[in-house]
Amino acid sequence: MSAHHIIKIRQDVQQRRESNNNKESHTKHYRSITAFGYGNDRNTGASPLTIGRAETRKRQDIIWQLNIMATVYIHILSIALCLSAGFQQGYIASVLNQPYLEITSFINESWIERTSQPLQPDVLNVMWSLLNVCFPIATIFGQFLAAFLCRRIGRKGTALLASGLYIPGVLLCAASKYFSPFFELLYFGRILWSLANGINSVNATVWIVECAPTEIRGRMAAMQEFFMAFGSLVTQALGVPFSNAELWPMIFLPNVAFVVVSMAMFAFVWESPQYIMEKLADEHKVLITNSACCTPFTFLKFKKSYLLQARLALAFYHGVGVRDKSLVSEMKECEGSAGKNNGKAKSSSCGIETEHDAMTVMFMPWKAQDFTSRVIRHAAWLGVMVKIAYVFSGARCLRAFSTFILHTMGGWSIDSALYGSFVIGLIRLPVTLVPVFLVDRLGRRPLMIVSTLVSFLSLATMMIGIDVGEDLKVATLLGLATLLLINACGLGSVSRFYAAELVPRSLLLPCVSTLNTFESLTKIAVEFAFYPVANIIGGQSLLLFLVPTAVFIYFMWSHCPETSKRPVNEVLNDIASRKRLNINFPTYGNL
Repeated sequence: MSAHHIIKIRQDVQQRRESNNNKESHTKHYRSITAFGYGNDRNTGASPLTIGRAETRKRQDIIWQLNIMATVYIHILSIALCLSAGFQQGYIASVLNQPYLEITSFINESWIERTSQPLQPDVLNVMWSLLNVCFPIATIFGQFLAAFLCRRIGRKGTALLASGLYIPGVLLCAASKYFSPFFELLYFGRILWSLANGINSVNATVWIVECAPTEIRGRMAAMQEFFMAFGSLVTQALGVPFSNAELWPMIFLPNVAFVVVSMAMFAFVWESPQYIMEKLADEHKVLITNSACCTPFTFLKFKKSYLLQARLALAFYHGVGVRDKSLVSEMKECEGSAGKNNGKAKSSSCGIETEHDAMTVMFMPWKAQDFTSRVIRHAAWLGVMVKIAYVFSGARCLRAFSTFILHTMGGWSIDSALYGSFVIGLIRLPVTLVPVFLVDRLGRRPLMIVSTLVSFLSLATMMIGIDVGEDLKVATLLGLATLLLINACGLGSVSRFYAAELVPRSLLLPCVSTLNTFESLTKIAVEFAFYPVANIIGGQSLLLFLVPTAVFIYFMWSHCPETSKRPVNEVLNDIASRKRLNINFPTYGNL
């Protein structure tokens, strides 16, 4: 054998050894980053191309399936929360709109059957206003109850309990017609229905903010407005054939099917990791052990390790591996928030410490005077202002009275008013998708400020059209349509979650509950006053919305920070800078 052949053989042997070493190295690395069965490491992006095509393809299929599952989990949660909160709110707010003439007639006829005397027109108007404001009044009690329930039975248990209350509320409303003259059943059913919606409105905001990644948090939360428009559209579509003296109770019943669907969807989602850490976390840190499991059901054997449960919930909602570095800051925030004692908002893990609880920070400025409390208080009240600004834009109130505005105030025929309300609701549905795609790109501030400015112009157009009369009734229609549509893709959508992005996680639940209560109190005053006043002074009643809207344009432009894709610490630093306070919160991670 020649020397040339010997050298060639030695080179081949050396190449085979190097190839085997590379295979072993890649295999070990791949196994280390897929120890939990959760896909390629986000930071390295390594792919074991040398361990065999069949094995690689099989493992990559598992990785792909797990990433899809994680994406599905956050979307299932978002849709379930939207059906249980936003959709129900739109349904409750609009269900009385189309058949308002038939229902007022039913109340009057029931009163005549009892007393042989009709109700005075002014009294009947007040009775109708009371029926409408049952919604925000009962919502307040539901929002206070939500904070208690979320702590005691968790976000998932609260959603299931509140959704279950929808069904008797709906059935009582529908049954009132057939138990005449007991029209009070309509009030009792609406109160129970609204109480449950108040619970779910707080629970939905808190749950999605706790679970959604910062990058898509705005998009997930903005879907509430889309489903609210969908709920409103369903009632308007049902109102066209059912708005008569015999069939108006049928408008309520289809809602039961949507309730059942939302409750079924909650069975497929994880509990909030924040609640897991608050109520179930072990005192000692648990080392996360390797597992080849691929679905949440196979992780039940780790039930004693609540730290692992919380991390798994975050991993599935965020669509990453259990060891992904992006979960570190979220877990620190959950641990810090869960470590507070009796509501004390002390969270050293996220760099936000205050010795006062949420109520003291918000309502006792003479006591909570430290810089941290001052910044958080300012942020919380900015959230209140944005919510109240939406109420005074008139979009929510006038949507509930759209048929009344077009028919009684605008001079359109009742059939034209019914179809006009339906068409506006139909157009409003796709418009609500605008913030879903743009709220994280354009930001919260531009959407809020521009939509509020357009709302002011729309209200002015409506007032002129109503005052002129039937000759300018088109202006009333255009003004109403513009008002409802611009708020659906602007302030109405952003106000649902903007306040929750301004406060630290440890104060999220009490602050959201309190902020929503202020919004409901404002709704009660506005919706109770508008209908009787509009019957007396006509178009001038829109000054109730026009003047405050002009004021809120300035305050939002000068005071509201941008929160898109920003951790709460960074937002609070922005507020501290505006207030010229010498305090800085660390901004690492997505807190």
